[in-house]
Order: sequence, then structure tokens, then C-alpha cells
Amino acid sequence: MQDRRTEKKASETIRDLGANAREAASRTQESTSLAAEAFRDYQLRLVSAAQDNANAFFEYAQDALQARSVSDLIELSTSHTRRQFEMMSEQARELAASVQRMAAGSTRPLTGMFGGQGPQMS
Repeated sequence: MQDRRTEKKASETIRDLGANAREAASRTQESTSLAAEAFRDYQLRLVSAAQDNANAFFEYAQDALQARSVSDLIELSTSHTRRQFEMMSEQARELAASVQRMAAGSTRPLTGMFGGQGPQMS
């Protein structure tokens, strides 16, 4: 009789371990998928920022070539530097927010396993 209970308990434990392993694999796959999607968003933002910076440079270069005096060139350079600083500050904020979303989103599926929301091992 004791052997039967031990056998039943072992069978339940093995079944629970299998269910937990499947759940862990599913959450890991979901986490990886979210991380890849967030990383793609980050890369797109990075490429967009680089394109905006390149466009601003060429616009500045064209305007600098058309400057009529040194004072015009200094005024243009000052204005360009201010706009570039503002643009790069905004780009840095957007990229930082994207990285935060990437980190938070990719770990969310896994936190349930360890935070008491996921299935518990016997």
C-alpha cells in the first residue's frame, strides 16, 4: 500500500515537473520574442536618429556655403549647434525609453515564474 502511494506521488511529481518545464519554455520563448521586437524598435529609432543627424548636417553645410560673411557663418553655426543639441537630447530620451521598454517587456513573462504568479513546483 505504501509503495502505491509512493509511486503515485512520484508520478504526480514527474507530471508537475513536466508542466513546469513546458511553462518555463513557453515564458522563455515569449520573453525572447518580446526582446527581439523591442530590439528591432530600438534599431529603427537609432537609424532614424542617424538619418535625422545626417540630414541636419547636410542642411547646415549647404547654408554655410551660402553664408555671405563671417558673422552670418557664426550665427548659422550657433543656431545649428543649438538645434543639434536639442535634437540629440530628444533622441537620447527616446532611445533611453526604448531601452527601458525593451528591458521591462522582455523580463515580464519570466517574472511571473519567480514572483509567485506562475505554477509552483511540488
